Amino acid sequence: MKNEYVFFSNLLNIKNQNDFKISQGNPIMDSFYKPIFLEYKETTNGGLIALDNFPEDCACKNGIIKARKQFLQGLKYAIENLKVNVVLLAASTKRLFGKEIELKVAWDGHLDNSGFTLRELYPEILFTNGDNGTAAILNMEIDSIIQKAGIISKHDFDVIPSKEGINLWNVRVDSRFHGNDNEGIVIINGLGLLGLDSLEYLLEKNLSDEQIIIISNHTKDLKELISTRNIKVFPDIKSIEINDIDKIRSIINCTHNPSSLITFDNLKNIQNGQTIHVVDVAVPYGFPEEEYYKCKNIYRQDGGNAYIENGLEFFFNPEICGLTENVLYGCFAETVAISAYLKENPHEIEYIKTLDLFNVNKTSKNFVKKLFKKYGIGIAPVPFNFNKQIDHEKN
Repeated sequence: MKNEYVFFSNLLNIKNQNDFKISQGNPIMDSFYKPIFLEYKETTNGGLIALDNFPEDCACKNGIIKARKQFLQGLKYAIENLKVNVVLLAASTKRLFGKEIELKVAWDGHLDNSGFTLRELYPEILFTNGDNGTAAILNMEIDSIIQKAGIISKHDFDVIPSKEGINLWNVRVDSRFHGNDNEGIVIINGLGLLGLDSLEYLLEKNLSDEQIIIISNHTKDLKELISTRNIKVFPDIKSIEINDIDKIRSIINCTHNPSSLITFDNLKNIQNGQTIHVVDVAVPYGFPEEEYYKCKNIYRQDGGNAYIENGLEFFFNPEICGLTENVLYGCFAETVAISAYLKENPHEIEYIKTLDLFNVNKTSKNFVKKLFKKYGIGIAPVPFNFNKQIDHEKN
């Protein structure tokens, strides 16, 4: 069976590894598990290949080398046996070969200046890390969460010209909101690709400097983006110091770094009884389930997950990779949408190859957003929390 695309990902944890062994048997060449398959609208087929390693393995040199070797063996298998033409480097695989998959490597996974890059090895393949798809979904979720939290930006107003030519304002906000346009504050926790994009998106929505707090030790790109703006930056949530903590209404979590996890203890530092909405886009989660259930007036939802109402069919139990019916990770959804578009417009491959699909940027993100609109890919009408649809709010 020909497949147009394949997702590569590491395993989440030991339970995930055991689930794959039960479902798919032992890994091939001690590297990767037999692929599992899905289909979109009976037009484009794809597979997921799980590598037999964990995120923490990719935090050390030997683990990275081993993961590269596993990836290369899995990639060769996918191209030769599945005939794929679009490849997603998901989760911890996205940085194995450099930020632009520019690193030259050998088949054994070591860096090698006389070796090859992925694009040199397979020039006919379109590679992506899917972050523009995740960012596109996260932008939609930010819109939703800002409305739920009652945070007003200039875009929350409709300008209505009166007969006298004076602008009247029709404010559209949550009924719980009763303050001025500085009453709602958003925290961005983690400033990687998605965190930086979230910050840029909030600035585009004209939130004031006082409405944004950043948690990060990362400074180079941050300084360039905020320039002389008076946006507060703290190294962690416990370090936040502001006069009115009850103005904090939302957290956009973009990291699972152990030093930046959202916990019951550090939330106490920023909560004065008010409701706080959390969008957690990190995988593994950056707001662990056991911490969430200790909290009150904290409403959490999974972030970055795309919802496809019609046409998505799994030929496996989607829970094996942390998914559920109608739901794909945003990076997966980007790959599916690009594959479907190329099936209809094969001549567009050269244009798509000119896009920067390994960094979140306006050109690539807007292209993916158009594809999502074309194929009916968006956010779930009712959010998910720890992979379960939210039926009612937790007290």
